Amino acid sequence: MLSRDLTENQSQTRVIIYSGKGGTGKTTISSSTAVALARQNKKVLIMSSDPAHSLSDVFNVRISRNDPQKIEENLYGLEVDTVYELKKNMSGFQKFVSTSYKNKGIDSGMATELTTQPGLDEIFALSRLLDEAQSGKWDAVVLDTSPTGNTLRLLAYPEIIIGGNMGKQFFKLYKSMSSLARPLSGKSIPDDDFFNEVNVLLKQMEDINKFILSPEVTFRLVLNPEKLSILETKRAYTFVHLYGINVDGIVINKILPTSKTVGEYFEFWADLHSKYLMEIDSSFYPTPVFRCHLQRTEPIGPDALHDISKLVFGEQLPDKIFYSGKNFWIESKKNAATEDHREVLCIKVPFLKDAEEVLVTRMGTDIVVTVDRAQRIITLPRALYSLEMEEYIREDNLLRVVFRDIPVEKEEQELSVNKNVLDKLRSMRRMKL
Repeated sequence: MLSRDLTENQSQTRVIIYSGKGGTGKTTISSSTAVALARQNKKVLIMSSDPAHSLSDVFNVRISRNDPQKIEENLYGLEVDTVYELKKNMSGFQKFVSTSYKNKGIDSGMATELTTQPGLDEIFALSRLLDEAQSGKWDAVVLDTSPTGNTLRLLAYPEIIIGGNMGKQFFKLYKSMSSLARPLSGKSIPDDDFFNEVNVLLKQMEDINKFILSPEVTFRLVLNPEKLSILETKRAYTFVHLYGINVDGIVINKILPTSKTVGEYFEFWADLHSKYLMEIDSSFYPTPVFRCHLQRTEPIGPDALHDISKLVFGEQLPDKIFYSGKNFWIESKKNAATEDHREVLCIKVPFLKDAEEVLVTRMGTDIVVTVDRAQRIITLPRALYSLEMEEYIREDNLLRVVFRDIPVEKEEQELSVNKNVLDKLRSMRRMKL
């Protein structure tokens, strides 16, 4: 069973986490980063947390799912097997959940499958990342994650899984009650192994949260110059920044070269890519943006991957922290007199204090920020979706956008409108009958 105490500055291992939409080339970019660092005489581990592992494919070697395996000099690979990690760390938890399902009449094979609860894959992959980063074996660890969504949510919301302090107190109470009820009940009651392992899991989540926010850990988002890829990356970018996780680079992959010799079909896509490249540069400023064109051949094997790293990073070392700082964050405020709450989205805007015209407008789940001739669409975090934009305030180079709960009068008015529409539909139905 895993057990650890996270201390300040325990690990100086450089950790780079690549994330992004599926199919953008995260595995290629993360693997090329690892190869480049290994060939700079740094001992490097490349890990994959994607259930559909492809490190073995891109390196053209078989990579272990249990222990780091040597790929070439200074470079090791690991495809995290979450089933193995679950059995190794939480056999008591797995046994209890499986028995509970069996007692409800579920087939034993299906019961075993159901023991892998949603989210545990990412938790164990990140826990293994933490163990390797703190092992002292590596100068750098590069993680190739599963497609954006779940990984980022688990990084930013460990308190949801832990349940905060209230969740911890409830867990302690439940443990005490279970120890009393176990001798009196013939039903499935968790034993001490179950509670010990869940306690370790909660500690792991706290450790992961501290670790991800440490200065030597950075995120890099990989995208393609296509509309859906850009939209998902914008959401991830906003989300990660709002919760204090450092994004030090954006990598645009699979860019079509501009050429007049490939025919109308590819010329159309190359022109479209060129337009999207300008949008990406503007949207993610001031985070550095790196580019990699679509290659004539598939980059398979360490040598081809090393060439890719040169195209992406040029002469710069891939483990450099290219940018540090938050662009967005949320502050909660309470009016002592009225007891009203406000959520304030804070946005850093370079040279805002010199701007003549600043305008912020709400557009569904986005806000449109206009500063003189520059305009930018920012995707709101889900926490602000149901709130009403009240005002925006300029403070030097900081723009504060204030949100509040929808006033009761508006909610009642909307409910009244909905009731009127419903009555009309009912009367129309009666007329047809």
